[in-house]
Amino acid sequence: MRKSQLATAYCIGCGCNDHHSCDTDYGKCTWIIVDRELNAGVCSGCEEALAAWQQGARTAPMLQAQANL
Repeated sequence: MRKSQLATAYCIGCGCNDHHSCDTDYGKCTWIIVDRELNAGVCSGCEEALAAWQQGARTAPMLQAQANL
C-alpha cells in the first residue's frame, strides 16, 4: 500500500491528525510515535501522552467520547 493510501492517524493526546497538526512552541507538531496499522500515535505537542501510549492507550479520549454518542 502506498503512503497516500494510508488511513489518517490521530494523536491519542490531542486528537490532531496527519492532515491537521497542532501548534507547538517549535512550530507544527510531528509524530513522536505512530502505529499505522492502528492509525494512532503521539504527536510532539503531547509528550505527556507517551506514558499512556506505553500502557496501551491507542485512542484519543475525544475520539472515544464521539464514538459513544
